[in-house]
Amino acid sequence: MIKSTLTILLYLLTLQTTLAQSNSHPGKYIIQDSVLLNLPSGGHLCALIIRKDTNVQMPCLVMYNIYSDTATWRYASAEAVVDRGYATIEVNTRGKYCSNDPLEPFEHEAEDGYYIIDWISKQPWCNGKVGMLFGSYLGFTQWATTKHLHPALKTIIPTVAANPGIDFPRQNGVFMTWVLQWLHAVSDTKLTNDLVFTDSTRWNGIFTKYYQSGIKFSSLDSLEGTKHNIFQRWLQHPDYDEYWQKMTPQDKEFANINIPILTVTGYWDDDQLGAMHYYKQHLQQNKNANHYLVIGPYDHLTSQIMGETDTLAGLPLDSAAIFGSRKVMYEWFDYILKDSSKPTFLSNKVNFEILGKNEWKHVASLNEMYNDSALLFLNNGTLQRGKPLTIQFAQQIVDFKDRGYIKPTGEVIMNFPNLLLDSLPGFPDQLKFVSEPIESPMAISGNYEANLNLSINKKDIDIAIELYEQLPNGKFVALNHTVQRASYAKDRTKRQLLHPNKIENVMINNTYITCKQLSVGSRLVALIGVVKNPKWQINYGIGKEVSEEDISDADVPLAIKWYNNSYLKFKFLK
Repeated sequence: MIKSTLTILLYLLTLQTTLAQSNSHPGKYIIQDSVLLNLPSGGHLCALIIRKDTNVQMPCLVMYNIYSDTATWRYASAEAVVDRGYATIEVNTRGKYCSNDPLEPFEHEAEDGYYIIDWISKQPWCNGKVGMLFGSYLGFTQWATTKHLHPALKTIIPTVAANPGIDFPRQNGVFMTWVLQWLHAVSDTKLTNDLVFTDSTRWNGIFTKYYQSGIKFSSLDSLEGTKHNIFQRWLQHPDYDEYWQKMTPQDKEFANINIPILTVTGYWDDDQLGAMHYYKQHLQQNKNANHYLVIGPYDHLTSQIMGETDTLAGLPLDSAAIFGSRKVMYEWFDYILKDSSKPTFLSNKVNFEILGKNEWKHVASLNEMYNDSALLFLNNGTLQRGKPLTIQFAQQIVDFKDRGYIKPTGEVIMNFPNLLLDSLPGFPDQLKFVSEPIESPMAISGNYEANLNLSINKKDIDIAIELYEQLPNGKFVALNHTVQRASYAKDRTKRQLLHPNKIENVMINNTYITCKQLSVGSRLVALIGVVKNPKWQINYGIGKEVSEEDISDADVPLAIKWYNNSYLKFKFLK
């Protein structure tokens, strides 16, 4: 849902001609717009229904959408899906399109989702079998609907699913400035405010002003005019508390989700952490979960339209990665809702592409994505195999009052302007650690874990880790980027401050999955440091609520000792 949501909204808007084509076949389709659904709670939802002009009952596919004027089925997929024998229904969330309720993103979808499925299942044109699909916020709405699972909901395909409180509006405890831009896009009008949303000059100026002025994060919305109630409400819930937990299935609620599910995400998908949290929780709580995963070399947009590009942010992709996810999606719905055969592509539960090897692998579990691992210790600028014989540390001083340097980010994919770079600039807020050259062909596969031993002179720190492959020709491939607030590393539901000047252990395991074939002679490069740029909340480390800290809390620079018995655990497929 992060920056690339902008791209997908613009992409969907270019597909509007499809509706005109569908209307060019009088009598072929029945299109009912602005259908009002009355909720038991007194609220209202607005629906669009597209189906064949026939009396035959059919299975139904639902898109539960906050982007009310970018109706994907309305513009892009009506003919394709309806012609396959489905009725399609787009339901907008409360407060969008013809609903007069207040807009409160994420807050009512779990409650309303059950009623949506119930209403659809009782329509005379529905055969009682319902599926849900599409991505980002619409991936979230699918999972929200399973919190109170209706018997008519037979399957979901959550693609790049956002997970409130897990990866949006913050990641691993750290709020992102971009949430304010997104909130204006969805809340300014009953449609989507594309003019404001796409004004990158305006938003880059606001975020840069926030960073350079050093005002508190809770005042970010004041820089663009007025306080934003939803933004302020979110900041009141920095913990993963009941406010967030009521939005999606939790713990044993996942055990009750007994329908087949197909999860789709990408190595550079901004919402991968959210999508994989749902996936892992479902498998952990339901040992018999019928859950398939497709993950490959895609970002937030291309995970939803796999197979339509041969490069990503300047990085060439394999021909195997271009295979057409829409076909697999349709085959999945035919398989579940029409008793057809399972898609041949899904020959096992976990399906992933080895980028650089031009090969898909199909295995039974995430643990089979790798067959080897290694601990690489952070020792004197190197990623060293073998624990150092003597314990030492690298000293780093971060002056949060110094705002002279702004790290370039541009149009970001997981905070990378490009995925293929000629060189890495020196970042004053990060230290560089480099491995020995790779001696034999292998793929880095799965997610890495960081076990960091450090001491700081403050009570908290937001850690940033960027991972690269340095190719034999000296260029760099950006693999992923992770941030983690140290005080939430042990428990996202409860902040636990660090003890100043005491060696603390910080484990970071909520990191991104990747799979990239490493060339002989390549090196792994890790940049490790602190979060200090206009894209994120600034944590000054004094221990009070971070949203209320400002540059006046930066009188004492942050002093960090990174101990060399810290390591990154990488997983490999040989």
